[in-house]
Amino acid sequence: MAKIYDIHSFESHLVSRGLADNSVKAFVSDIRQFLDSNLDPESYLEDLKLKGCTNSTLMRKRASLINYYKFKEEPLNLAPIRVNQPLPSVLTQPEAKALLEEAFRTRNPKRDRLLIELMLRAGLRLAEVLGLTAGDVLEDNGITFLLIRHTKGKKDRRIPIVDKSLVKLLKGYIRGIPLEDPLFEISRRRVELLVRDLAHKAGIKKPIHPHTLRHTAATLYLKNGTNIESIRRMLGHASLSTTQKYLQLTDEEVAKDLSKANW
Repeated sequence: MAKIYDIHSFESHLVSRGLADNSVKAFVSDIRQFLDSNLDPESYLEDLKLKGCTNSTLMRKRASLINYYKFKEEPLNLAPIRVNQPLPSVLTQPEAKALLEEAFRTRNPKRDRLLIELMLRAGLRLAEVLGLTAGDVLEDNGITFLLIRHTKGKKDRRIPIVDKSLVKLLKGYIRGIPLEDPLFEISRRRVELLVRDLAHKAGIKKPIHPHTLRHTAATLYLKNGTNIESIRRMLGHASLSTTQKYLQLTDEEVAKDLSKANW
């Protein structure tokens, strides 16, 4: 009888908090299942894991338990559950070069080549590259930098542009553009279509979108021996663990290299 009372009280509590109907139903269903199991919270989650529950489902079950025990004013400490994220798709070095070559064959080759190369070599997000103005191209001690401006309390970051041909292309492109004007007068949708079209013409079969170029930048820098902390700063990741996911992309390459020894 206590279980029924608990679950109805919990449901009323969730409704009073203004949760969506679907959320209330999911939480209540989870807690009914938990109460019927006669297990403690940790054993309950472990049992679900052994039965093949996905991590995303386990995360919801954990959230239900935390909300339930908070409602009962009882402390509950459960280890976090991480969702297994698929590794991002990236281009190989030959594919990246082929994409850049195709960018020089468009109706607006100077703009399109620079746009694609900044995402590929500087690891810029689409919003970041479209947010650049001519005044965001800086010179400091003989090094050309891009200033990436952030809002909502995030720190601005400077990205050094070290490829000489890219620096030349960038400086030639911004010549005559007022400092406050955007570098690229093009919509997000047009960039998405441009990247897809260039990939098709370059013979790249895998699905590709602008963010693929950012993933590719991180991966190719790692494969070519760049320090991971430098890559973290270039990408603007708050934590090194976020950047470390790109290390996993090189595991297959390591296996191939080791197999070549054949001894």
